[in-house]
Amino acid sequence: MDKIEIGAVAKPQGIKGELKIKLFADDFKSVSEITCVWIKDVRYGVQSFKAISGDEAIIKLAEVEDRNAAELLRRESLFAKREEIILPKGRFFIADVIGCKLFLSSGKEIGEISEIINGNVDYYYVDSQEGKAIFPLIKELSAVFDIENRRVTVDAKKFTEVVIYEN
Repeated sequence: MDKIEIGAVAKPQGIKGELKIKLFADDFKSVSEITCVWIKDVRYGVQSFKAISGDEAIIKLAEVEDRNAAELLRRESLFAKREEIILPKGRFFIADVIGCKLFLSSGKEIGEISEIINGNVDYYYVDSQEGKAIFPLIKELSAVFDIENRRVTVDAKKFTEVVIYEN
């Protein structure tokens, strides 16, 4: 079974074992139907799960009965079954992009995507022959993701304007 990291425990919420979590998902709707999560490789059943803001939610796990038990999970990552996460058409998991080959629109292969740092703008790290290529995934790159064929293509001209190489 494939698991995807969906968030991290921020802190206990109240005295009944609820957890306030920071979501890593694009939106709450994509994870709203999960039935269980894993924290430190332990499976927990989801009793309730509700959004409280753009990237925060409250989750109640069946096996976490009080604030003391919830406190032990502070700052831990939450994982869910890949098949329970609802992805909108044209969206994909970061884990699916890691390992893809990066190509320029000119046809030149740059290298393999090794890491993605998620933020206001996602930064892609590519292992290439010139060293580690780092670039922000901005709209002007006109990125085309072909996850099935493990390939990402970006605009050649714009890429040369924004890429930084680390040796």
